[in-house]
Amino acid sequence: MEKELSTSFRIAYDVLRPVIEYADGKLVNRMGRASSLVIANSKFCASMYYEFGVRADDVIYPPIDCQTFHPTTSKPSSDYALTYFGKETKFSVVKNVADRGIKIKAFGSKTRSIPENLLKHPGVEFLGRVSTSELVNLYTNALFTLFPFTHEPFGYVPLESMACGTPVLTYDIQGPSEYVVNKRSGWLAHTDEEIAQRSIGLWKEGYPRRMRNECLKEASKFDKKLYTEKWLKTLTSRSAAFDRFLKIEACGSLTGLLSRQ
Repeated sequence: MEKELSTSFRIAYDVLRPVIEYADGKLVNRMGRASSLVIANSKFCASMYYEFGVRADDVIYPPIDCQTFHPTTSKPSSDYALTYFGKETKFSVVKNVADRGIKIKAFGSKTRSIPENLLKHPGVEFLGRVSTSELVNLYTNALFTLFPFTHEPFGYVPLESMACGTPVLTYDIQGPSEYVVNKRSGWLAHTDEEIAQRSIGLWKEGYPRRMRNECLKEASKFDKKLYTEKWLKTLTSRSAAFDRFLKIEACGSLTGLLSRQ
């Protein structure tokens, strides 16, 4: 995130970075040793744990309520690109896209980190905090959701957008790359310029309507019902393994006791 911070914050972070990373490593290690089960919310998140010496037992993605996040119309206006403004947003990319004539609507409540040149940009409409129903409508009517980020272990915004039938333009890295399917439920870019160029192409030419249906199919794989089943299966499996361990230990103790008799 440091590249998007102000100069004073970047300097402070550069000075404190070794201390922060050391503290992070100690915390993750301590929690890993104290846990009987380690679950990561993405493969990328699991890889970060692994770098700190903690191996994840499984990956269970966060759920989405497809009853709440769903298309609100079969005829979306598609006259803007939607984006999220937050601490992990790569604002320089959003500005680059807006500078090229693409109308952008943005939502988010963390206004301190938003550059002034974006808040005053003629091509950007910042809506601030919105209700869930308003957000669902915003997702549904967007041409696409723009999600340039600095660091994202999972990322709910792309998944919510897909559940509302709107494809996502983001990077082919980290959490979002694990569930946004390139050219089916969105587009995965490798560079900032590729995102800008793809945005222009989508704004001028659009995309096949079938992609909206593909978004719904992919998002349904993360519905909370499946998430609950996954957790129950994982916990039941772990419980069964623990029960077997106790029986083996009990059997071993009994055998040892009998042999001493």
